Amino acid sequence: QLLGTNAGMLFVYETPAVPGFWMKEMNFPIDIIWIDANKKIADITENLAPETFPQVFYPRSPVQYVLEVNAGWARAHNVSIGDEAALHGVF
Repeated sequence: QLLGTNAGMLFVYETPAVPGFWMKEMNFPIDIIWIDANKKIADITENLAPETFPQVFYPRSPVQYVLEVNAGWARAHNVSIGDEAALHGVF
């Protein structure tokens, strides 16, 4: 089951952290968009396949938000490191 076309799963941390994410029990590939405390894109990990498990993925620097979206979403929407994150209804 994929996420909705423009839907995602947002993880919010109380303080900036360097969380590790893995693809355990995932059934479809995703992009991970790592967002810092200033709501800037700090890193992007694209097209993570379920088969990458048990590898763990981390952002390059501390983040306060992590957004999981369907694989290819970041590229299709021209998301780049340094962009401001505008998550409607969240920020």
